[in-house]
Formats: sequence, C-alpha cells, structure tokens
Amino acid sequence: MFTTTVNCPQCRTPFSAKIEQIFDVGRDPSAKSRFLRGSFNIIACPRCGFQSMMAAPILYHDPAKELLLSYVPMELGLKAEDQERVLGTLTRAIVNGLPPEQRKGYLLKPAPTFMTLQSMVERVLEADGVTKEMLAAQRAKVALVEKFLATQSEDELAALVKEHDADLDYTFFELFTAAVQSAAEQGDRANAEKMLTMRNKVVELSSLGKKSNEQAQMFEALAEELNQLGDKLTPDSFFDMVVKADVPERAIALVTLARPLVDYNFFMKLTQLINKAPDSDRKRLQELREGILDAVGKVDQVAQAQVQQAAGLLQTLLEAPDIKKTIKENLPLIDNSFMAVLNQNYESAKKAGRNDIADKMQKIGDTVLEIIREAAPPEVRLINELLNFETEDESLAEVKRRAAEITPQVVEAMKAIEAEVQAGGRAEVADRLGKIRAAAERQAMMSKWTM
Repeated sequence: MFTTTVNCPQCRTPFSAKIEQIFDVGRDPSAKSRFLRGSFNIIACPRCGFQSMMAAPILYHDPAKELLLSYVPMELGLKAEDQERVLGTLTRAIVNGLPPEQRKGYLLKPAPTFMTLQSMVERVLEADGVTKEMLAAQRAKVALVEKFLATQSEDELAALVKEHDADLDYTFFELFTAAVQSAAEQGDRANAEKMLTMRNKVVELSSLGKKSNEQAQMFEALAEELNQLGDKLTPDSFFDMVVKADVPERAIALVTLARPLVDYNFFMKLTQLINKAPDSDRKRLQELREGILDAVGKVDQVAQAQVQQAAGLLQTLLEAPDIKKTIKENLPLIDNSFMAVLNQNYESAKKAGRNDIADKMQKIGDTVLEIIREAAPPEVRLINELLNFETEDESLAEVKRRAAEITPQVVEAMKAIEAEVQAGGRAEVADRLGKIRAAAERQAMMSKWTM
C-alpha cells in the first residue's frame, strides 16, 4: 500500500489517497475479504465528498492455492510493455517477501491478466470451490437484499419478509451485513445505522431469526449449566451429558461450548459405545457421531480463521507508523483471539531475544487497553482506575477520595462486573472488587447521612 496525491474527478481538488495494489493472502488473511468485497482503493474528496474507486493495477496472491492473478484497468490505457513492467514489479515484491523454500514455480510464470475485476473475483471464488451456479444464486440473494433496502415502511418490510421467508438464510444475512459494512467503510454512518436497524428487524421477523433466538437461549442455558458444574464437570460426566441429550441440538450445543473436552478419547469412547449398542440405539449414536464431527470441524475452522485474521492484524499493527490510529481503525477485529495471538507472539519474541519486536508488541497491548478504557462508560472507567492501584489499601483510599463519583450506577456496575469475573474463575479480582464495592456502598451511605 502506498500514498499518492490525486485530483478529485468532480471538483479537481488535490488530496492524498492510500492505494493498495498487492493482495497477498499468505501475509494478510484479511486481504481476501477486502478484495472480494471491493472495499479497497476507495477515494473520498475532503472538499465535495465525491467517492469512487481509483483505477490501479493489482495483483492477487494465495500461496495455499498457488494462485497468482492480475488485473490492469483498461481505462489506464497502458501499453503491453508497460503492463508487463508494472506487474513484474508487483510480482517481485511478493517473491522477495517469501522465504526461499516458498518461492515456487508458479511465481515465475506471468500472472493471468483479467479484463474485468468481476471476472478476477469469480476466478478467486472458483478456486474456493464456488461454481457459477452458486454465484448466480448469490447474485439473486444480493438482489433480494437490495429489494429489502428499498422498502419504505415497516408494513412493507413485514410483507416482504413473509413473501420471501424461505429465502432468508444465513447467506442472505451475511450479504446484508456486508452491505452495512460497506456503507460504514465508505463513511456513510447514518445510512449504515439505518440499514443495520432494518437488518435486525428482518432477523426478528424471519423464521431463521426466531429459530436462532431459540438456539441462543438454549446455548445460554447450557453454558450456565456447565459453569455451575465447575470441578464436577469431568470428561466422563461430559460424555454422559452428550450421549444422553434428549435432542441432537442439545448434544451439538454442548460439544460447541466445550470443544476441548471432545478429544481423541471422547471419540474412542463413543465408537466403543456404538459397537456395543443394540440395533435400536446404534443408528442414533452413529448419527450423533456424524453431527459431532461436523460441529467440531466447524468450530475448528472458525477458530483457525480467527487466528489467521488475528495474525494478519498483528502484522499490520507491527508495520503501522501510527499504532493508536491503526488500532482504532481495526477495533472491531480486536477480540480474545487477537489478544491470545499477541501474547503468544510476545512470549516467542522474548524467548528468541527479539526485544525490539517484543517491546512493540507490549506497546500494542498497552495501547489496546488504553483505547478500550477510553471507550468504556464513565462508571466502568472509574472501576478500572480503582482496580489499577498496586495495593488494596490504595484502592480503598481512592474510594474515599472520589466519594462524589460513587453513584448508584457505579455500585450496580461493580456488582455486575464482580459476578462476571467470579464466573470467569478470577476469584482474586472478584474478591478485591467486592471489598471496593463494600467500601463504595459505605461511602455512599455516609454521604447520604451527612447531606
């Protein structure tokens, strides 16, 4: 990615724009999503607000599929030799960024050049096993999303949901979400919020949404049940819960919630049970095993994708000239998976003696926490500040000093956070917060008496 100066096609105002020409999925897994959604090289004039996609030669690289593709917009009017020179420079940049053992033969051949960006997108999808028929079906879903976005009233929206209820599947809602994200990324926040409200209403009215809500309630109840078991939840007791589940959906939910317990021994035990089971129960257990294998595969795929995305984001942050600004731009992607990848890489850097990288990762982690604290509600920020003191006595002294800020909302927030960290197994933090809360309640009561 590089920064260049462009003139607005509408008002001719010059301004800086970031242009991305290389989409290397091996180095940055999120590049694939940007490419497929077309959310790149969007320029926006700061003066008149005009937006458009800037034409630029691009190269797409997926080492796992040995895929190297290129696109040179016809409107650039580049001669054949100029195209070869530009694409050669981009290809060398990819090759030079690879370890010697990963520089394979396909990189030495000229990358196939596509006449249109859409045909290049279709080739990438084809490599993922997406057929033309599947693409046609997706286009129909996109058209349906656009039909929903054109509705003018809640009654019209409800009627449309009723008419197309069978077509409102996960793909439809993923495309709807992508449309919302696209609007937000282009700076149209007001329209994005309106679209998101509409999407949530469609979810609420659709059969899939109602079913998903029931599943969410079941997951929540099972999560609480597993949490209440605590140390009593053993591999054997968990196995019994799964095989004795009254409906397959309950068994799959248990497996999804407690994936680490579904290991080699679990499947060995299940296979033995199937072999010994009477004919009347064997088919049910076999179907259960297939369902569990499918669920485990999906959970692992999601986990792997999250790790790849986190690793790509970490690389972006390590190369960013302004860490805080880049973190804020990618804040929705910073979750527990990212923090786990950050910590793992920090430890690896320390062990390898790469203190320069470790220090930068430390700075990334500190900046993430700083931004999260800044974005937190006032009562949560106060609680974090009270917990950040080195000793309990210092925290309690700060409670007295800031008595005026101890509102009923702060006390209620303390209770909620205390219960949350207790449930998460962080008894020491919960105990300390409990003492701070008790002191805060006493301080609030004293302030009330002296008024």
